Amino acid sequence: MSLTITDKGGNDDFPKLEKGMYEGTLYSIVDIGSKEYKFGNEEPKKQHKVVLAFEITKAIDPEDNKVLMEDDRPFAVSKKYTLSLHEKAALRLDIESWRGKSLSDEELAGFDLVGLLGHTAKIEVELTQKTAEFEGGNPKIAALREPAGGTQKVTTKNEQRAFDLEVYCNEFNGKSSPETKHMCDVFDELPAWQQKEIEESFEYQAANNSDSAPTQTVSASVASDNLETISEEGSQGLKSDDIPF
Repeated sequence: MSLTITDKGGNDDFPKLEKGMYEGTLYSIVDIGSKEYKFGNEEPKKQHKVVLAFEITKAIDPEDNKVLMEDDRPFAVSKKYTLSLHEKAALRLDIESWRGKSLSDEELAGFDLVGLLGHTAKIEVELTQKTAEFEGGNPKIAALREPAGGTQKVTTKNEQRAFDLEVYCNEFNGKSSPETKHMCDVFDELPAWQQKEIEESFEYQAANNSDSAPTQTVSASVASDNLETISEEGSQGLKSDDIPF
């Protein structure tokens, strides 16, 4: 038996979504919690993050870009956001561009992200640049826009999910319930990198009685750009009511 191996380029052989304009549907919202992020020479700043993932359904430009992998599963693309509705926050700007209208004062007082699940969007995809830390060439969301004819709520091939970190942490705080058990099941289905981010968060560490908060400070350039009802001032708990577009 031989265990001889060679370097064949690693992830270069893995099929990736190409640069272009697509239509997709939001199928996953994951609250990955808070960490300290460092921006250049500034002092580290605690920020709460959420990951939105879209299932790609249609290539718009160029039209011949592939939307399915070799096993016929749809490509997906995600973006990490700071949980904020500040006027300059990427999450707010993308939501408003996606819906084709500004958030109302009522929505700014408390916006339910879960209501976005299953809604279609026009997605501009670009490829990451090569850096000293990363090879680059991976798809990323450059912009979300309102699709032709307006956004619609549809079904997806991927199961639609919303991971609520606060509910999940209650499982370890002596507040176990059917809801926390369900959130544990959702956690088990998340990609490994998202599980790792959650386990490194201040919230998870506190719930598990860690002796200290996470010590890792993440560079903003590495972090790239959470799943709750959010406001201009901060965040609250998750809700599940639909949001009218």
